[in-house]
Order: sequence, then C-alpha cells, then structure tokens
Amino acid sequence: MQIAEHYLPDEAYEELVKALTDKMDYQDNPAVCPRTEVVTALGEIGNIWPASVLDDFEIAEAA
Repeated sequence: MQIAEHYLPDEAYEELVKALTDKMDYQDNPAVCPRTEVVTALGEIGNIWPASVLDDFEIAEAA
C-alpha cells in the first residue's frame, strides 16, 4: 500500500519534529540523533515532508 505524500508548511513540520524529539531520551546512546530518527521516520514511513523540499515547478503545479 502506497501512502499519499503530505507536505506541511515548514513551521508546522518543525513544530512536529520538535514535539516528537522532545519526548525521546537518548542519553544512554549519545551517538543517536533524535531529530534524524524522527525526520527519517516521518519521510520513510509516513511520507510526510516539509514544503521546502518541493521544487518551484511542483509548488506552481499544486496551486
């Protein structure tokens, strides 16, 4: 099953990432970057991206 792509305004995307990473505790493993883990999961699993990754062409086409 393919999940539809979702593009959030950059500010909303960053708020979501911050809310999720604030709940994570990797003090036992400082080599893990919580932000990278969340961003990867949002993209690879949820197909959720910040709007800034869209090309100008894609933005104009969506309008």
